[in-house]
Amino acid sequence: MSDNNTYKTMHGNLGKMSLNDLIDLLKKKGYIAEYQTPIRAGYKDINPEQFYFQFLIKFDDGEKWIVHSTTSIRTDRINIQQWNAYHIKKVKDEITKSIIVYPDDISETERNNAISYYNKILNNQIYSAIDDVVSQTEFYSMIEEKYLRGMITGQQKALQGLNFEEQIEIILNNQKNFAKWANDDELETGLFYPYFKQIMDSINITNPAIIKEINATRDIELLPSGGKPKTDVLLVVTFKDGNTQNYTFSCKRTSSDWVSVHEYSVDKFIDVLKITDKKLIQTLELFQKVGGMKALGKELTQYLEREMPKYNRKLALWVYGGVGGDGNPKTQWADYIITYQNETSEFKIHKLDKYIDNILKINDGHFGTPFRWTYPSGGKGKRIQLKGKII
Repeated sequence: MSDNNTYKTMHGNLGKMSLNDLIDLLKKKGYIAEYQTPIRAGYKDINPEQFYFQFLIKFDDGEKWIVHSTTSIRTDRINIQQWNAYHIKKVKDEITKSIIVYPDDISETERNNAISYYNKILNNQIYSAIDDVVSQTEFYSMIEEKYLRGMITGQQKALQGLNFEEQIEIILNNQKNFAKWANDDELETGLFYPYFKQIMDSINITNPAIIKEINATRDIELLPSGGKPKTDVLLVVTFKDGNTQNYTFSCKRTSSDWVSVHEYSVDKFIDVLKITDKKLIQTLELFQKVGGMKALGKELTQYLEREMPKYNRKLALWVYGGVGGDGNPKTQWADYIITYQNETSEFKIHKLDKYIDNILKINDGHFGTPFRWTYPSGGKGKRIQLKGKII
């Protein structure tokens, strides 16, 4: 019993430290204005420090939330947080939310307990001073959503994409994640650890004992053309024998069915796809000039529908992985596609070839390809833009 209690205490402390790391990250990103740990409050004529929560976070708009980590949703334990949250919110009426946060790696039983308890709150089956019971990933999303609120859609999407790339870099560089994975440490909670584990499994690294260190970076050199490479995150694995291995990831996060995935001049399309047929070259050049299928005309549209499917696989590999285009294949072409769907919070990692297999099943693109062809804003007559689906 004593050993079990010691384990639970250590696990809980590591969960709190992990939440502290996450809140510190949110502060560095500017998502929250400031935070303090711990927060104590009480009735001044009795005991002004009687009630306790682990964190108080403050936003730029002045709103304040109290946040507490737990690794176990037991009624006796959660009732203590209910008691503390009730009185802190009563004493400090500027606090609008109280949130319980659990690590992403807790057991299935504990996760189900957390979900069950939160559903009781939602369905008014219990009186609750606690407003939310969420995982660390869900907490991060809540804070991000609040920060992005009020921005125009285009700004939101651009920032979400950059944030997702940064999140992958942070996950891979987190030493607690590496230690938990390398040592199979059930006590350590890590930061977004299930994503770390999923990435390591996907790149087929199964023996941590042979690895000296791993390092991830978003600092990828621009292509010779000055454009951005398809690699968003480069992971370098250094083995104990001194050898290294690169793993390259393209990160896609979206709420849309069709998103902009590629943009180049028609000359680059012709060069990379190695198109030599003069009529096809002239038709593609005309498409860039007029900018759309309607302006191109029915006859030439049907011609492209017959000819372009021959290049579909080569085109898709270039679009999603950079394969066949400019740049260093070892660092600037993407071997893997990491996707995140905003609505479902679905996180997946795909080997490029298998991802392309699925992309080629799409049959509602233009010209018999899996893409919709258009032009970028201000780029009519200069560049072709492709919109693709994120699977």
